[in-house]
Amino acid sequence: MTLWILFCRMNAQADTFFPFYARDREHAESKAEEILEKYGYGRLDLKEYPCGFRMIMTHYQAGLKRRLSIL
Repeated sequence: MTLWILFCRMNAQADTFFPFYARDREHAESKAEEILEKYGYGRLDLKEYPCGFRMIMTHYQAGLKRRLSIL
């Protein structure tokens, strides 16, 4: 089983992703279709990650945008 990630468009302001395991491309496509039918999101991409992936989350303070707009 290999890790796959389905990237989706939720709406004009937000995207999301669904990680799952599948045997091969055909199995991954089938699982992706199930997810898209269940949630009704638009499909952006389906990628295979045979070595896994690392997610890095960054948090910006609310005041940062205001300070940048002044510059």
